Amino acid sequence: MSSRRGKLPAGRARRDLPRVSAREGADPAASACPACEEPLFVWVETIGWGPREDEVIDRCENCGLVVSRAAARRAERIATELFDRLAAGERVRSANAASLQAWLGAENWAALRPQDPGLRLTPAAARLLAERREMKLRSIRQPPAQGMAAMWQTLLNLITFHRDFAAEAVSGRLRPSGGRGRAAFAVDAVITVLAAVPTAALAVLLEGGALIARRGGVIELAADQAGEPAG
Repeated sequence: MSSRRGKLPAGRARRDLPRVSAREGADPAASACPACEEPLFVWVETIGWGPREDEVIDRCENCGLVVSRAAARRAERIATELFDRLAAGERVRSANAASLQAWLGAENWAALRPQDPGLRLTPAAARLLAERREMKLRSIRQPPAQGMAAMWQTLLNLITFHRDFAAEAVSGRLRPSGGRGRAAFAVDAVITVLAAVPTAALAVLLEGGALIARRGGVIELAADQAGEPAG
């Protein structure tokens, strides 16, 4: 007969474990989140081929903000530039790091493009960034068309060898002789043509549900200076 002597109840064992804060568990060299000043942690690595590949993508575990490791040191400046545009009355769009498509896609998320080194915000991160600049967000909208387009590309990225295949091939940045070779290029071309309509329909369904759940792929911000009446 087995003995249970010496074993602690599961709840007791969990309570006895040492509690470690995010700051204590972070890499000492980790950059700080520009929204909440908590440390950034590695989220995904976009290992593969192409100009957007082999990047380390960091995320704040507190507010959800996402930024590439290459841009993390400039995150505060990027945030300041973004909110300067908001202060000037411009509406600013950002990929939503708290979206369904970010969760589904991870390293294949369409928003992770090297030509867009900016921040991928969440509604929580946007509010924190506004508060630090004594601004008030008038609205956080989720434009459906942009979100559905990003969801479509994310779904295609899940089934092709090369990410953003159509855009990269049309632009000439990806050629049959490059990337993962001619065979992979040909397969991606066939998959993109055959899967374009089915994945577009699925993207509409998924992003439609995400919009209802307030997890759309794109957020659009409008802000007032602190103290001004909300519009």
